[in-house]
Amino acid sequence: MMTASLQHALRAAGTAVTCAFVTTLAWGQAVTLTPSPTGLHEEVTLRIDVGQSEQFGLKSILEANPDLPVYIWTWTPSDPVGTNGSWDSSNDDMQLVHQGGLTYSLTFVPSQFYSDASSLYSQGISCLAKLKNGAPYPGFEDFGEAKTEDFNVGVLPKLCEEKMCVFPETRRADDFVSVTYNSNIDVDLTDIENDEVYLQIKARATDGTFYSMVPDEEVTSTPELRMKPVADKPGFYRTVILPVEHFEEIIPEGLGILTLICYPLKPGFTYPPDTTPWDGIYYETGVPLLDCE
Repeated sequence: MMTASLQHALRAAGTAVTCAFVTTLAWGQAVTLTPSPTGLHEEVTLRIDVGQSEQFGLKSILEANPDLPVYIWTWTPSDPVGTNGSWDSSNDDMQLVHQGGLTYSLTFVPSQFYSDASSLYSQGISCLAKLKNGAPYPGFEDFGEAKTEDFNVGVLPKLCEEKMCVFPETRRADDFVSVTYNSNIDVDLTDIENDEVYLQIKARATDGTFYSMVPDEEVTSTPELRMKPVADKPGFYRTVILPVEHFEEIIPEGLGILTLICYPLKPGFTYPPDTTPWDGIYYETGVPLLDCE
């Protein structure tokens, strides 16, 4: 199993690292994330208790040198926007705030901090704490590199608060997909009667063509496309589909599904010419479908 420090050593040597899965337990509560549930676009605080580290040299180094600055090195759900820096010279933006004792923290917004936060909920946050230079610290060489072991903390998703939400965030082509629409914050598609909301679902196939069950003008007369009200959440509607089954008779044989485009409709409603489902972020949700085979 390839550790984070080994990955970075390989990168420094010019070696391409194409895929590495690092799975290490966070001993006890060495790493915590608050608040939980966690919003993708909201401020969170990650805390690392180096005192619970059981490998490598950082704990012993800090016990003897408590004023040394400590940095985070993180690679999941992706590399940070500002990068980690290099193993022997961490990015100064990655410096943690000393909370007292051997506890350190970093406050950030996941969708702004990570270059790609789409797998935050499915993969959690993988990280370690280190000195600016992660090499063995003078006088503490026997303890190994100036870092902790690799940690991973799970992230519990906050309930949908956007106009269109998709779950799961990361998925395979043969996974069920849930699309939730919050009509309460839609300023154009308003005055919904009898909970009649329908979801147009178009798939972009591997030939680049978009396919749908019916054209827009027939969506609200197609019962299979009617969204269901979400219990105990007035104004919320949901559709759950299995894309490979939904499009089985629609997309030509031999083609796969790359992306879904979904937008709500109601009887008698059409989008204004200057705000179409294809251009208006209020009406479109692109659902990328991943094939992990």
